[in-house]
Amino acid sequence: MTAPAAESASPPPLPALARAFVERFAQPPVPFELDLPQGRRIAIGRGTPQFRIVARNSRGLRALSTLDAGRFGDAYVAGDLDLEGDMLAPFALRGSMGDAHPLLAIWRFVEPMLVGQVRTNRRAIARHYDIDPAFFLAFLDPDVPCYTQGVYASDDESLATATRRKLAWCFDQCGLEAGDRMLEVGPGWGAWFEYASQRGVHCTGITNSPVSIGYLTQRARSLGHDWTLIEDDFLHHRSHEKYDAIVIMGVIEHLPQYERVLAKVASMLRPGGTLFVDASACTRKYQLSSYMVKYIYGGNHSFLVLHEFLAALARTPLELMALENDRHSYFLTFRQWAMNFDAHRDAVIERFGEFDYRRFRLYLWGAAYEFASRSLDSYRMIIRNTASP
Repeated sequence: MTAPAAESASPPPLPALARAFVERFAQPPVPFELDLPQGRRIAIGRGTPQFRIVARNSRGLRALSTLDAGRFGDAYVAGDLDLEGDMLAPFALRGSMGDAHPLLAIWRFVEPMLVGQVRTNRRAIARHYDIDPAFFLAFLDPDVPCYTQGVYASDDESLATATRRKLAWCFDQCGLEAGDRMLEVGPGWGAWFEYASQRGVHCTGITNSPVSIGYLTQRARSLGHDWTLIEDDFLHHRSHEKYDAIVIMGVIEHLPQYERVLAKVASMLRPGGTLFVDASACTRKYQLSSYMVKYIYGGNHSFLVLHEFLAALARTPLELMALENDRHSYFLTFRQWAMNFDAHRDAVIERFGEFDYRRFRLYLWGAAYEFASRSLDSYRMIIRNTASP
């Protein structure tokens, strides 16, 4: 008598917490894999998986079950979820996930009403920037530590080459010469200061980050430069100084009150002087993911909204002279920063901890994706003060 053929074992049912996520992405924009805590691996979508989501525990599964990008970010930062493989690809899922966190969104605008814009700015800047400079130098170019985009002539250029090209463009377009006086709003780690100082320009910087002030003071001493460093909020600062150029590299996002910013610039820029602005940009004011608000840029930070900025500019004696789109260059810059950061993973975690590594890793790769997918733009502008002497 012939024995019946053994039935093929069917896979165990999905845990309830994973089911909604797997069903939502049954036909994902890119194929990927999901690793469950029990060791089971599920292939989602057709084709070769481009990345893998690893749920470490039930908290990770619970975050996935919410289908909420903010909860996903919380779980990643906490170590309950991991991402492996192509780090740009996971962000393609974000458009199919929610991100509704009304209390967090409301607080962004309530805080400056309660404590004032200056204190709000100080808190937001401290949360992001007041870390030991070695943290940022783990992903910025070590020779040209500029925390804004380079200008790439080709995709395979080094970040240092692209950044130096951007600094040269700024210097030339501002018409700077030896002996001129220049103010930088948010001088960071001194890349632009070093470039301008080497060409005989007198550099003044204003920032509300004491960590930046301390770093730049030491840097100026070691290089033999006489930099003037002011610890204050740009909008709060009172000065009768007139500068030949004012440079705002990657800082206008922290100063979304365009009328106040431009009025301040006009009061501090000599007639015929030049303002340089570069920024990441989008089409809606204050549009920011809950992850960015919670972990990266608190307060009422906003990507530049070009049409609103230009409308405010039109009501001043300042005139737009040049406008360049840098979106692809910012993608290449963020991608290189993210790769640099991953290359220094162990050293960053040992010195600064897993939390700071994870929150910045997701931010750097996510921003690279936003520029690559055209969800964010990037501009640099040259603006001249046409007021009469």
